[in-house]
Amino acid sequence: MMSIEVLEEADSQWNRRLIKSGSGTIYQSREIASNFRKRDYTPLFLRFIDNKGSITGQLLCYLHPILKNNNLRSKILTKIPSARKLFCRWSYGPIIFEPSSRTIIYETLGKFLLKKKYRIQGSEHPLCSGPLNSLKNNFEISLWSTYLIDLTKPKDQLYNNIKKSNGRKNIERSIRKGVVVEEITTKTLPEYVDVLNKMYRESGREEVKLDIIMDWWTLFEPLGYSGLIAKKNETIIGGLLFSYFNNYLIEALVARSKKDSEEKLYAQDLIKWKIIEWANNKKLRYYDLAGFNPKPESPKEVGIMEFKKKWGGVKHDFWKIKKTSFF
Repeated sequence: MMSIEVLEEADSQWNRRLIKSGSGTIYQSREIASNFRKRDYTPLFLRFIDNKGSITGQLLCYLHPILKNNNLRSKILTKIPSARKLFCRWSYGPIIFEPSSRTIIYETLGKFLLKKKYRIQGSEHPLCSGPLNSLKNNFEISLWSTYLIDLTKPKDQLYNNIKKSNGRKNIERSIRKGVVVEEITTKTLPEYVDVLNKMYRESGREEVKLDIIMDWWTLFEPLGYSGLIAKKNETIIGGLLFSYFNNYLIEALVARSKKDSEEKLYAQDLIKWKIIEWANNKKLRYYDLAGFNPKPESPKEVGIMEFKKKWGGVKHDFWKIKKTSFF
């Protein structure tokens, strides 16, 4: 038998268990809950308890309304019962402390989610992945992948593992063209956000607010959060943020300028290598290159997959879990 304890606040040992598991990330940390609340989301800390009273796994998820009552369309749609359901989301979880409990943990989680009738969107940790047979009848299960670079290898081996034709050569080209990379500080973070938002505007995406990024940075920097920017003649031409809580590095928010692409400066390649070098010096364990579709459906998805593949990591599959309808 397995039961779930639902907590509104993390217990005092929440992060300690994440670290001990070896697979905890900031996306499952107690600190991220405060960020959820600022966005009017409701965090839930789930603990999976076996029949001996031991905690065999845990999951941090967050709830938010599918619609917000801030326009006429939303007010009309919220009168429909199905539109008033809550979305339950999570990333890199559940964290499973006892591998033998994996099946029963997912069975218990599935029953809990079905009873609550949440809309679901979650994804596993690549290091905790495995069959999800107990969820296949009631949830949409889709395969996703990432490449993990083993950062404990010698630096020269890490470099030589990078594909020569479009990896190492691009790094060398970038250096020859005068691109330099440095760690982001609170002073240069707004400049990085400017480059990011300019890229978003040009592609028709919604801009990110500087105060949100600054709050995120302030919250997670003590836990393990940083980023690198690339410059040419003191002008920022690209950047990349990343978390490294628990020695597990995950990249996020790529910023690239038109100057970088038009002049073929290959700043993103140089940034990637400098992150690997930086993480190797800090004795981190893994560099997670973030997810991609292992069965690409467009030239863009093929390009994303090939770009991630060239860095010499090992492919890890994991599952995305989704449910959007209860009809």
